[in-house]
Amino acid sequence: MATNKIKELVFSFMAMVGIKCDEIATDVWAANIPEKEQLFFNSFGILKFTFSRDVAEKHRDIELICDGSFLLRKIIERLSEIPKASRLFSLQEPEVPNTGEKGLRVVNSASIYYRQKVVFNFKVNFECDQRREKLFSIVSDPECRVVDVQRGLIEINPQQFSEAPQPGIKIEESGLDLLRLYLQSCQELENQLAPDIAELKNWGVGQCDEELKKFENYLNEQKKELLRKKENVCFHLYFFQKEEEIDKLINDLEEERNRKVRELKEKFALRVNVSLINAVILCIPTVATSPGKVKKNSAVTLTKAVVKSTMPGIEARSVNC
Repeated sequence: MATNKIKELVFSFMAMVGIKCDEIATDVWAANIPEKEQLFFNSFGILKFTFSRDVAEKHRDIELICDGSFLLRKIIERLSEIPKASRLFSLQEPEVPNTGEKGLRVVNSASIYYRQKVVFNFKVNFECDQRREKLFSIVSDPECRVVDVQRGLIEINPQQFSEAPQPGIKIEESGLDLLRLYLQSCQELENQLAPDIAELKNWGVGQCDEELKKFENYLNEQKKELLRKKENVCFHLYFFQKEEEIDKLINDLEEERNRKVRELKEKFALRVNVSLINAVILCIPTVATSPGKVKKNSAVTLTKAVVKSTMPGIEARSVNC
């Protein structure tokens, strides 16, 4: 990766996380790292860095950020985890909504607009002493009020879309709210995941009970053996000392049982992580059903949301769009 590209990437990342960088010398920058980001930067409060290998060799206290460096890899990994949003414009013929009306309809360029629908792509990880990963695409169509959940990712044919709108076709100002659609899609996804979660929870409970039963059988045998020893202790000068030792071993077995129960419950507890891979806004040419349907162009505002799951076992996720 060229040095200029690395600089651009690093400074963009610093700006994204709210870190101001000042050039304090030729090819040397200093950054005041806020407390919440210090763990990422190896606990540095002030980070001095350079992109020049020659400068780094002269000043051992300056971090070298270059192709293959540890800090650059960490920055790239963190950026890759942030979901991306994109917008594509369909090149297909305009769709004609089914309004139930009969008769001919006159279609002209002024009555055609881009209707927007959103595809959210999710990755779901299940962990409970076994790991499963599933991919889902959720198509949210605000105009038709349809949310369609599909297992696996939807393939979008790049030949049927472009990154720029066709001339003369306006984009619907529908008050498209990505956050609202995203939360709605998360709820539909949770409903879809309910059978998988129930299955894995039941499997985990069964496995936990089975292993705990085996362990308790082992402990019971140990306890019986200790009780036999206690009964067979002969009466002599250190009888009471020997009895106390056996009682302590029996108590240790009970503590071991409690520890094993906690360990097995944690081992087979179900953890579900739902993460957004990306969001794709598809603009579909559509024939307006009423004169007031087509409105002026609108910009899509992307935001940040903390999604709180209503289903036990699914973690809350902080999502950047």
